[in-house]
Amino acid sequence: MQNKKMRFKSRYPLHIQIAALFTLLIVSIGSAIVIFGHSQLSKLTEDSTNRQYQKTGEAIAAELNAITRNMVMSVNLLADSQMMQATSLESRMKFVNQFFEVLKQNDYTTAIYSAYPNGDFFVLWRLYKGNRELFQAPDNAKWVVQSNKFLDSSPEKRIFFFDSNQKVISEKTMENDSFDPRKRSWYMLAAKSQNLITSPLYTFKFTGETGFTFSIQAKNNNQAVIGLDVSLGSLSQFLQRNIPPGSQAAIVNFANETIASVPQIKQNEAGKNNKIEQFPVLEKLLEAHQAGNASSSLFSAEGQGWYGSVVRLNDNGNKYQLVIATPSDYLTADANSIRNRSTLIAFTLLLVSLPLVWYFSLRISRPLIRLRHDADAISNLYFDEREDESSVIEEVDDLHKAMSKMKLTLKQFISMGSLLSAKDNFPEQMQGLLNETTKIATLKGGVIFITDKELGNFSPIACNWTGRNVRASDISSLQFDKDNANPLWQILEGETLTGIFENENIPKPLVSFVGSHLPLPYIAVPMQTHDQQLMGFLLLFPPQELNAERGYAKMQLIHALAGSLSVAIETQHLLQEQKNLLSAFIELIAGAIDAKSAYTGGHCQRVPVITQMLAKAAVEAEVGPFASFTLSDNEWEELHTACWLHDCGKITTPEAIVDKSTKLELIYDRIHEIRMRFEVLKREKEIAYLRKHSSVPASIEEEQSLNDELRQLDDDFYFIAQCNIGGEFISDSALARIQQIAQYQWTRTLDDTAGVSREELERKQRLPAASLPIQESMLADKEEHIIYRDSKSRLPEEYQFKIKEPALLYNHGEIYNLSIRKGTLTEEERFKINEHIMQTIIMLDKLPFPRAMANVPVIAGGHHERMDGKGYPYQLNYTQMSIPVRMMAIADVFEALTADDRPYKKGKLLSESLNIMVHMVNENHLDRELFILFLQSGVYLDYARSYLQADKIDTVDIPAMVSRLGPQNIQLAE
Repeated sequence: MQNKKMRFKSRYPLHIQIAALFTLLIVSIGSAIVIFGHSQLSKLTEDSTNRQYQKTGEAIAAELNAITRNMVMSVNLLADSQMMQATSLESRMKFVNQFFEVLKQNDYTTAIYSAYPNGDFFVLWRLYKGNRELFQAPDNAKWVVQSNKFLDSSPEKRIFFFDSNQKVISEKTMENDSFDPRKRSWYMLAAKSQNLITSPLYTFKFTGETGFTFSIQAKNNNQAVIGLDVSLGSLSQFLQRNIPPGSQAAIVNFANETIASVPQIKQNEAGKNNKIEQFPVLEKLLEAHQAGNASSSLFSAEGQGWYGSVVRLNDNGNKYQLVIATPSDYLTADANSIRNRSTLIAFTLLLVSLPLVWYFSLRISRPLIRLRHDADAISNLYFDEREDESSVIEEVDDLHKAMSKMKLTLKQFISMGSLLSAKDNFPEQMQGLLNETTKIATLKGGVIFITDKELGNFSPIACNWTGRNVRASDISSLQFDKDNANPLWQILEGETLTGIFENENIPKPLVSFVGSHLPLPYIAVPMQTHDQQLMGFLLLFPPQELNAERGYAKMQLIHALAGSLSVAIETQHLLQEQKNLLSAFIELIAGAIDAKSAYTGGHCQRVPVITQMLAKAAVEAEVGPFASFTLSDNEWEELHTACWLHDCGKITTPEAIVDKSTKLELIYDRIHEIRMRFEVLKREKEIAYLRKHSSVPASIEEEQSLNDELRQLDDDFYFIAQCNIGGEFISDSALARIQQIAQYQWTRTLDDTAGVSREELERKQRLPAASLPIQESMLADKEEHIIYRDSKSRLPEEYQFKIKEPALLYNHGEIYNLSIRKGTLTEEERFKINEHIMQTIIMLDKLPFPRAMANVPVIAGGHHERMDGKGYPYQLNYTQMSIPVRMMAIADVFEALTADDRPYKKGKLLSESLNIMVHMVNENHLDRELFILFLQSGVYLDYARSYLQADKIDTVDIPAMVSRLGPQNIQLAE
């Protein structure tokens, strides 16, 4: 018993034991992995190095074979050439090109020469850094030819330098060094044999390099010998490129002479000792190989570990060996590095795993702590969103599930109210509330029916069966009344119904929904407004028929839930009615603006159509600049409202300006006054003529003069009438003529203040009245024609519009208006026309739009802005214009160009309108990408087919039109 107590006291917390166990496992597994990985990686490295040695040997064998094969063939060819029969320097120089070709084709060859039985010696050297100083060669020399004339009386040695084009660039005669080729071993051996002779390694006399010579006697047996020197320096460089860094290697022949080595034999030692003994490491490896050990092995030499191998090379029967050794530290460097990193990673994982193990061990005991926290949260009606945590203890886990279920039930009941504010979509609200109702009341399913305008007709708006949403469209509407045998008719009386649906009494629209589950208990609860108006009913299906005790509690809960649904539906109905009223009022205003003037036609009604078609195309675009563009339901409604109100400011624009079709037109066209003045002036001239000649007959000249004056007046009037139309540009000469005609005088005998309005009288009284009769000008700009801008007619400063207001409100001067260069509007009238967009912004800014429609003034008031910032009223550039604003700008222009209901112009052809818009895009007026979408999506054509006359819809070459759009490079002012 005492031992049991001791064991009990020596126990440790579970999280500490788990941490210790995991730590031990991590250390053990990590150590085993590191040791095994290092061992295997070392073996792989050795195998890889051995394969590399074999490949190096094959490459060197191939290189030696290429060297000897090409050189032997070259020597044999030269042995049969005429060079071997030449007896003079001049004749030998003729064949020097053959020597050039041999040296060019054999990189390892340093010199090629011919020796003759009389002692003559003719040699071609390749110049390089090692022998250039020996020959004192010019900088541009690439080759050198040496000719030794061995004469007992006067020996001669001449040197010729050649450039890269094999042209002689200089020559010189040097002191003869008594060199006799006949005493060289390569000559003596070749002179005695007809076969190719390969000399032992020796030091070349003229260059000091170590190598060997291929030599052969001439084919004509005249004792002449052709020789070719092979330098081992280049072969050593080839060997250097094919072995690992830090390695030693040598190619040795059967006599253990070094053919090539890394490191190379020093020049002062060359020829003295070409044995493998110069390389103790390689010598030890070769001795071990000759002793019968493996061709590849690990060994120690010079206090360092090495890995070496001896590879046999076969070069046309010549037996060579490649002896190569690499420091073991280099080979195992990667393995050691990986071992060290693995050890570090294992140690790091151990350090990281300790807090993780501690964390997970604590988490095992966390469910009990969580249960306590959940109980506190429920008591405070706080339902946090935590992930479910299961426990390995069955009782704890069951308790946690029961607590979670209770918390979920309370949360669902409380959260039903939040569904009304979380979702804007009414059907989604109803579906969410129905789902929560069926979960809380543990029902099989249910249907929410909403009453239609026709009493007794109910349409489903949300359906649920066994936790799954069912499309309301799958259930037909219910129609019943008191005279109908339908068991639900008492809903019309506002009564709650309970019963069981069977084949005999189930309404037909419900058969497809629950017909396969009959008999089926049901509960029907009416949903009413605060004034007891029936809005619909809630049809629920409990899992079983309720007994009295459970039924009462269930009905109380269902009535409470139905009350929440009733409030939601009544609120939604009120909101929808307000939206419908607002939408109708907006369309009423837009229609009134269009009806106000025939010059605007149905503009306010058609711009929303085009804008929404273009917005729909942008939302549906899957590629291109609008692939990510989207609009929420609120943004669609905001855009719809802004489109309908985009020109609401036109209600403030005087009709006289909107409808002004001639320059002198106000409420009426003042050209009639001008015509009457001409008539008066003509009558005055005729009266004066008749008075003058009442007693004295007029001469023919005087009568002709009168007729000329009358014709001139007629001509001047028709000129003024033509200028009044405003269809042509007014030239400087026309302006001068207007000024001239204005000087004509006519006589006014009546007071011009009689019978005028109060405002006009006030303007006339600015100047003192003249005594009658008075001579009036035919055309005049009078003080009374000017209407000054007062404080009421100025734009509010707080809006900071960036458009300059004219000093005058209006200037009705006759000369001033007739002098309009183009069109019929003065500067003041043009501003008044443009002012409609500013009035739109002011009017809409004063309306208390809800937050979801706060951008209506911005969107509606921006359709006259330009991409380059030259529009109005704020001179916004493309970085400051939203996509909906740019869309409406395109729609506004397109509708204006294609409209066929304007009395002042005919609608343009579809292609004409689009060509004009292409120019506007290229002038940075409209958005290029949106215009391309407008064309390529077919929005323009869909609109045209619905709103344009058939004769206005012509063929449009969209690719050609898009190709004419230049890049929209807009330079913005800093």
